Amino acid sequence: MAKEIRSFKHLLGKLDGISDPQLEAHFGLYEGYVKKLNEIEEKLEKVDKGLTNYSFGEYSELKRRHCVPYNGTYLHEMYFDNMLASESPSSEFEKLSKESFGSMDAWKADVKATGLAVPGWVVSCIETTTGKLRNVQIMEHHIGFPLNHTPVLVMDTWEHAFFLDYKANRGAYIDTFFKNINWSVVNARVKLAVV
Repeated sequence: MAKEIRSFKHLLGKLDGISDPQLEAHFGLYEGYVKKLNEIEEKLEKVDKGLTNYSFGEYSELKRRHCVPYNGTYLHEMYFDNMLASESPSSEFEKLSKESFGSMDAWKADVKATGLAVPGWVVSCIETTTGKLRNVQIMEHHIGFPLNHTPVLVMDTWEHAFFLDYKANRGAYIDTFFKNINWSVVNARVKLAVV
């Protein structure tokens, strides 16, 4: 069954410091990932699996690239879902950030530093083996995400997420992102992850 494109138009006109043209351009990029995911998954169902090997084969190439549109789709959905300022961090999130980073401010500084390090994704996760809150950086959607981590907050730091509004000033965009966190979504993710 094909993945359906979700609408995030409810964010239009509602985010502080992120314009509608910026959002609409970003929605278009997300839609492209969903379409490419559906295309690859359809081809994977039909391709001859008997002629594949590590060096080259249509099946092996489709499998190698599948994770890019897959993660591109779901990272964008998580990102848009955790936008639209609401509530505040739960006591559980504040406790995790204090235990893992020393304070909420230290967690926030680490998120920003991670986002400034290189373009990609910053994902605040709960490491399931330790219960600690960690900020990981993902490149090209599928490179760098460690096992045993459950995402609770997703921030896109690729230029397409902010360039229309902030040009090359990734730091100003990250500051704006913090003002737009939908804490009700993040708090719900934390609650599910720490059960």
